[in-house]
Amino acid sequence: MLDTPAIRFLFLTALLLCALPATAQSVGDCRPGTAEVALDINDVRALVFNGGNLFYGGSTTNGLGYLVPKDGTLPPIFAASLWVGGEVGGELRVAGSRYDDFEFWPGPLDDEGNPPQDCSVYDRIYRVSRGDVARYLETGEATDDLRDWPAHLGAPVLDGDGVEGNYNLAGGDEPAISGEQMAWWVMNDAGNEHLENETDPIGLEARVSAFAVRSSWLALNQATLYRYRFTYRGRQPLDSAYVAVFVDADLGDAADDFVASDTTLSMGFTYNQAEEDAVYGVPPAVGLKIIQGPEGLPNGRDDNLDGEVDELGERLKMTASPCHDKTREPGNGIGKYNCMHGLWPDGTPLTEGGYGGDQTGTPVAFSFPGEPVAAQFWSEENPNRDGVPNPSGDRRFVVVTGPFRLEPGESTEVVFAIPFAQGTDRLDSVVKLREAARFLQDAYDLGFFDPQRVGAVPPQPALPDAFGLSRPFPNPFTSTTELTLTVPEEASTARLSVFDVLGREVVVLAEGVLEAGEQTFTFDGAGLPSGLYLVRLATARQTETLKVLHVE
Repeated sequence: MLDTPAIRFLFLTALLLCALPATAQSVGDCRPGTAEVALDINDVRALVFNGGNLFYGGSTTNGLGYLVPKDGTLPPIFAASLWVGGEVGGELRVAGSRYDDFEFWPGPLDDEGNPPQDCSVYDRIYRVSRGDVARYLETGEATDDLRDWPAHLGAPVLDGDGVEGNYNLAGGDEPAISGEQMAWWVMNDAGNEHLENETDPIGLEARVSAFAVRSSWLALNQATLYRYRFTYRGRQPLDSAYVAVFVDADLGDAADDFVASDTTLSMGFTYNQAEEDAVYGVPPAVGLKIIQGPEGLPNGRDDNLDGEVDELGERLKMTASPCHDKTREPGNGIGKYNCMHGLWPDGTPLTEGGYGGDQTGTPVAFSFPGEPVAAQFWSEENPNRDGVPNPSGDRRFVVVTGPFRLEPGESTEVVFAIPFAQGTDRLDSVVKLREAARFLQDAYDLGFFDPQRVGAVPPQPALPDAFGLSRPFPNPFTSTTELTLTVPEEASTARLSVFDVLGREVVVLAEGVLEAGEQTFTFDGAGLPSGLYLVRLATARQTETLKVLHVE
């Protein structure tokens, strides 16, 4: 059977027309959230809100909600916004907006999917940092957000008092901070009517963590990350669901931008057509990358949209950037859902060549996936294989991951990152952006952003029955990294060694019968090329392998 985006759209339309009506989700009477907080720990100032919008739409942004470098005068991203769409009982449900009429409201949903009677009670974004915790441990003075950390709403906690599920700062509990600084909030899409999308609410609760680190590595120092933990509270399954982020990126002069998709990196990005920019000098590039896609995807890939499995063979990470033309932005739910399917808002296929709107062309799923640095077709550098680039303009892009299915009460998680890079020229900025995106993915996969206690570690239990190997720290590392090996009372012969990705052993850190207790070993990367290495522990009863990233 011929399977094109247009045919899939017609089939979807027929399905929606013939389906029985779904039970409507409860709708509240909430006012839009007003909370806003800035991530500002590194060379980015990112203003976040609790309405599903990012960087734009609050009382203080004025279009300056995402600045990198932090002391800049114009934002590389003017606005971004969360979109979620799917089917409930055959009916389309979409939450998400572009610049106004935001369709998430403060607060959680109850088990029946009902929003709070008064969402304003939850109209707050909590921001904490490792420095806040360190100052409290030293002086006893806590910031309001550190003191009020909302564990009762699902904010993550590192246990220190031995009581699960509570938050007792004085007893040793700490916020589970991803990175170095983190903002956390909870919102839902059932707090009021969906005026822009003209659909019933989905019934989603979203617990959101936005986080960043300060680092000498530029890829980290000029990036922010966003984790969305979605819990579905509807009464029928949510099917054929997608999560997307709409991005309006303006690199200095908004009128000279190009966009592209990199399906190998699960990233959409914007770069400049002009060789010089009045704001930046050398034009930078900025992207939005899927770090982690939703769970439960069949076989780890989306066969309908030609999504790709990432290098480590993990769950799907798919990118698309249709709807890049600001004159064709989707104004309602079906338009947004079409964009999530790789179609134009009116349901016509995205086609290869030009701007992607010539209906005589070959239907494709991604906008401009060709290599722009080499001016390969189909990219804005060589859209028609004639060597003549597209006229530049004010572009948009949409990054998408899915589809997935959630039963009532089930949850899934999606993580995005925003890399930024400035090279020696406009196309070198694209090269550097891709390097930054790879670095962020590796750092996330290796646990670099995972929460770690600031205070003393609670008393350790008795020695285990088996060897235990801690994560390398730091990771990534430039010169050396350390690992802690816990040896049981009845120790056996162990071998702790490091291999490169080709399977060649490069160093042996320990070998033989080791003394019981904790022992620390140092892996020195001097003289070794940058890249991924595998630390392997082998004993008579177990093997364990950890990844570590060496960066010169």
